[in-house]
Formats: sequence, structure tokens, C-alpha cells
Amino acid sequence: MKERVEQLEKMVEVMESRPRGLAAQIDAYNAEARNLLERLMGAPEEQRPDLAAGHEFCNLRLADLLLEESRDQLQAQPMLAEELAALAFQIASQRYEPALTRQQVDARATACILIGAARRLAGDRKGSEMAFGRAAVYLRGVADSPERAHYCQQLAALRRDEGRDDEAAGLLWRAALIYNQGTDLLEEAACLAELGLLFVADDQVARAILPLARACEVLDLHPDRSLTVLARLGLGVCHARLGETDKAHRLVNTARVRYDRVTGSGQLALVAWMEGKVASLTGNLKDAPGLINTARKSFLRQERLYDTAFAGLDLAAVLARKGELESIRFLIRDVVEGFSPGIGQQGVLRVLGLVESALLRGRYAELGSVIASATARLRQYRRNPLLVFEGVTQKN
Repeated sequence: MKERVEQLEKMVEVMESRPRGLAAQIDAYNAEARNLLERLMGAPEEQRPDLAAGHEFCNLRLADLLLEESRDQLQAQPMLAEELAALAFQIASQRYEPALTRQQVDARATACILIGAARRLAGDRKGSEMAFGRAAVYLRGVADSPERAHYCQQLAALRRDEGRDDEAAGLLWRAALIYNQGTDLLEEAACLAELGLLFVADDQVARAILPLARACEVLDLHPDRSLTVLARLGLGVCHARLGETDKAHRLVNTARVRYDRVTGSGQLALVAWMEGKVASLTGNLKDAPGLINTARKSFLRQERLYDTAFAGLDLAAVLARKGELESIRFLIRDVVEGFSPGIGQQGVLRVLGLVESALLRGRYAELGSVIASATARLRQYRRNPLLVFEGVTQKN
């Protein structure tokens, strides 16, 4: 019995010593990577790429740290985020032992995804597309993973910018499913929120309610603290559209106490727009025009053509209901002066022209249906700007 006790004591000592030894190794590995990160980022910017390609910085944990920082900086500083991701890609492209191949591929895929996302935010859609194409190569043949979900999530944002809403919706569903399978409930909720907001923008209320309601249950804990505000307001728009005024007001009130979480000008404009839409839909015609016009002016400054036009049509609808709309020449002027001539601008001007034409002919009683028809046509132009030329050949 004594020998058995001594044997068990030795086994316990061995088992207890292993985690401590492993933890010490991990701490040392992390410390080394952080030291390398400080040295790399402390070097002159023009020297960093060469350093990252050198053997001294051949450390996949360093690549991971760069990718984490890139993700943190993505919204606020896209150019810095791209640089960090590019450095991580170089580090992950060095030669490592075969056992680390999978980790290498994942790091390179993530780097390409972040580069694509950063370029999208900087307005470089062609460069963004190229980066996402490279990411797809690294993800080819790989089972569903967090990297693939992140890829779908970020590519969906690019497709949304391009007006390819159906593709964006499919990508967000795929990402949400993968995150759900991996029990990453926060990122699943983020995808559902984006999906729901996409449906709200397309006035697909029935499709928007479920993903937004599910997202609101957990989004308070998401690192992107603005998402919970936008999701609540989006859900509020849905209930207002359905005539459920009390529910809509409760959601707006719960969103308002979280407004300090919203910092970006683009998101603040969305907040004003959606709260204005709720006000309009629930009969608050006093506050609705100011809120919607605040959003419209912000979209105009940000050079967001279609959002400017949609908000302008919402403003026209509110002013028409108040009996204060005699012309929308100010909306047309802002589009002419604020955006470069092109197919997109031509489509927007054609849509706004339909409303102005109705006003000039005194069709005030029909304005509601005219604006609704114009909004539907603008959604078509956003999806496919070339539709603006439809019928032109036949007329000529």
C-alpha cells in the first residue's frame, strides 16, 4: 500500500509539473514574439518589409500578434491595418517545419482577408477584390473554419458596397452558419445583424426580423460595440413598418442609452437615418425630417451616393406628408454638385427626376406612391447601374 501511495504521489507531481512547464514555455514564446513585435514596429516604416522577410523574425506567433493588431485597427486606420496584415503575410510566408504548415496557411489567408477589408474601407474595390481572391486560394480545399467564416463575412461587405445584395446575403448566412457550428456566438450574431440590416435597407421586413432579434440577444458583448445599437434600431424600423409602435419605441429607447458606443461618422449617420425612419413610420413628423436630413448630409459628405439618394427620398416622403414639399431641386442639386458624373449619378438623377416631375405637374395626392416607386427603382439601379440605359436604344 505504501508503494502504491508513493507511486500515486509521483504521478500527481508529474501531472502538476507539466502544465506549469507548458505554461512557462507559452509565456516565453509570447514574450519573445512581443519583443520581436516591438522591434519590428520600432524600425523605420520603409525597413519593416525587409525585416519581416528575414530569418530573425521567422515567428508565427509574431504573425498572429500582427493580425490581431490589424483587426483592431481595421475600422479606425485601414492603411495601418493593411500594413500590419502585409507584414504578417511576409512572416507567415517564410520556411517553417511541416508541422506548422496549417498554421502558416491560416495566417496567410487571414492576412489576405484583412488586406482586402482594409482596401475596401479605403475605397480601393479592385485591390480589395484581388486580396480576397488570394485568400480564396489559401482556403481552397480547407474544411469550414473561423478563417473561412471571416472571409465570407468580409467579402459580404464588399459585395454590399457593390450593390450585389443577394450575394452579400448568401455570404452572411454562410458565415453565420460556420460561426454557429464553431460555437462563436458573438460573431454569428454580428453576421445576423449585418444580414438583418441588409434586409432592412431593401425593405424586406419579414426577412429582417428574425436575424435581428437573435442578434440583439448577445450583441452587447461583441467587441464592435456599435452593432448592438444598429441592430436594435433596425429591428425598431421593422416593428414600426408593421405598425407596432410601442415595440418600435422601446427598441429606440434601448438603443439610445447605448449611443455612446457609436463613434464612426458612417455609423452615426445610419443611427440618425434609422431613428428618423422610426419617427416617420410612427407618425412623429416633427422629429423625422431633421433626423433624416442629418443622415442625408452626412452621407453626402462621405460621398455615399445611393445612401444619400435613399435618405433624400425618405426626406421627401416626410415633407410631403407634412404638406411642405413643393420641389426637391435641393436634393437634385446636392447630387449634381456632390458626385462625379457617371452611370450611378445618372440613375439617381433619373429617379429624383420622377419625383420632381410629379411635383411640377401638381400630383400631390399621388406623391406617396410616386416616391415608393422611385425608391424601388433606385434599388434596382443600385444592384445593376446599367439598367439606367434600359429602353434607351428603342427610343432612339
